[in-house]
This record gives sequence, C-alpha cells and structure tokens, in this order.
Amino acid sequence: MRYLASVPGVQADLFLGVHGCVFPFEELPQERICITRLGGSLRPGVARYIVNELFGNVRLVAKRVDVYHPTLYRRMPLVRARRIVVTHHDCVHERFPSLFRNVKQILRAKRRLYARADAIICVSESSRKDLLEFYDVDAAKTRVIYHGLHRLPASATNPARLRPPLPKEYLLFVGSRAPYKNFDNLLRAFRATGLHKSMQLLVVGGGPLTRTERELAQKLEVVGRLVVFPRPADELLAEAYTAANLLVYPSRYEGFGFPPLEAMAAGCPTLVSNTSSLPEICRDAPFYFDPKDQGSLEAMLLEATHDEKARRLARERGTQVAAQYSWQTCGEQTLALYRECQ
Repeated sequence: MRYLASVPGVQADLFLGVHGCVFPFEELPQERICITRLGGSLRPGVARYIVNELFGNVRLVAKRVDVYHPTLYRRMPLVRARRIVVTHHDCVHERFPSLFRNVKQILRAKRRLYARADAIICVSESSRKDLLEFYDVDAAKTRVIYHGLHRLPASATNPARLRPPLPKEYLLFVGSRAPYKNFDNLLRAFRATGLHKSMQLLVVGGGPLTRTERELAQKLEVVGRLVVFPRPADELLAEAYTAANLLVYPSRYEGFGFPPLEAMAAGCPTLVSNTSSLPEICRDAPFYFDPKDQGSLEAMLLEATHDEKARRLARERGTQVAAQYSWQTCGEQTLALYRECQ
C-alpha cells in the first residue's frame, strides 16, 4: 500500500472493517488511499466475520473497480470488478486438515475464489507448486511474487519496556506453536543436547504456553529454562533477534516464513527446517536440518551453537539474503500484474 500510494494515477481502496491490525495506515496519503475501518472490539470469529461481510458488501456495492484483490481466501461477492487478483499463501489447511474446525468451509471458499480469479499471486515457488497440486487452476494465471521484509523498529531505548529482562544466553523461538510448527520436538532437542544447562529458551509470540506444552516441559525438566513473551511489542522482538545466540525455526511447513528472514536481517544465526518454502526463501544462509529426523535437529542444534566459523558465515550471508526482500519490489511486481490483467 505504501508503494501504491507513491505511484501517480493509482487510487486504492483499502477495506479493513473491524480489525486488530497495528500497521499505521493513517500515515498513508489520504488522497491516494481510501481506508474504510469500523470501530468496536469484536474478537476474531463468526460475529466479526459477519459484520465485515455485511458492511463491506454494502460499502463497496456502489463502486466498480478495475482490480479487486482479496489478500486471503474470503471474497465479498457484491464487489464489482473488471478483474480479480488473489493471493495464495500456503496449503496448510489442505496438508493439516485435522488442525482446523472449519476446514471444509475454508477449502470451499478457496476453490470458488481461485476458479474466479484472473490471476493468482503465490508468495513462493513452493506455495505455487502446492496450489497446482491441490487445485485445478491454469498454471499460466499464477505468478510468484515474494513478500518484502519490514525492518523492525530499533531496540527499545527505555530498558523498562523489556521487563522481565531478556536472558543472557538463549535460543529463540518465534511465532505460532501449532503442531506443524514442531515446537515440541524443539523442547526435546533442547533437553537431549544438554543446552538447557547453559542456555535458556526464549519463546516469543504465539500466546501463553498451553497446558500440554507446560506438562511436556515439566516432564523434560526444562520448564524453569523457558522464558515466554506471549504477545511482544515489535521493539522487544527486535531486541530478541539481535541478542539471541540462535533462532530455531523447526516448522514442518511454510508458504513463506518471515521469522528466519527477520532474524537474518538482525544478524542472528538461524537453524531452519529443510522443507517446503524455507530453503527457497532463506537460500544458503541458515543451518538446515531434517524436521522428520530428531537426531538431525539435535546434531545441527549443537553445530549451530558451537561452530563459531560457521556461525560467522551464517550471520554475514543472512544479512545479504534478507536485504534482497523489498516491499518496493513486491509493490512494483504486484502493480505490473494488475496492469497486465486489465
């Protein structure tokens, strides 16, 4: 949206509805970007979905736009558009259907949307292959456009914002801990390698530990070595990346994967699964392991924390790779696709 706002002759309507977004859209030039949002504090769920669906359709029914771009898998059917461009992020619902209560509705919505789309943006070549595997779409209307990388704010200048303080020596885990994110096996490897004796495991984001996670940590006798920031501010996340010994990203599946790139941009060595989109996005910068092999995780965890020469190379290469992901480039390629569709 920042890029579109900078292009003469481009007018964008951004419908947010009731939302929890923290991005500073109010900073965008209002003469180029028309933002529609609703007040209220409805939590994510059916009620918020219905309000947004009704209000969005009523708000936009009188307009006719050149390109309508739903950035997830829901589409407001009353929006009148010459062309529809959609974003395909991943096939997590298709690969792990048991994790989602409403998976049938989601898959049905995706099938309808992809069938109607004039073009489909895939956030990686890996996500494009998944799309073509699960959906009967014409490969010619797909386009890989990588996300950009948002630079996190500088570390907080007020140390009081980082209370309780960060550990001195720690491994870092960032984001959701859904089962396919493989957090449980990281806990097991943390114990099996003996790293729990000299380091702590900092868990950032994803909400508080679940009862099952806490019980596993207690069974492994590492619960006292965990430090959890359930919902961190960006400043704390930036500080966590900068000071970590290693980011461990053991996910079995990603369509893109922001945390490794954020860590690499901050000069933090990363240990990443060698699966799905991660080797494509992270390239030759991280340490890699096989998420299907617990021994591989343990061996590479030790190497990534003890091999100083390899760690230095990972830092240097990581900053180079992360610098190649630009929202300017993403915006240029997206606008080019909009114009191509017309």
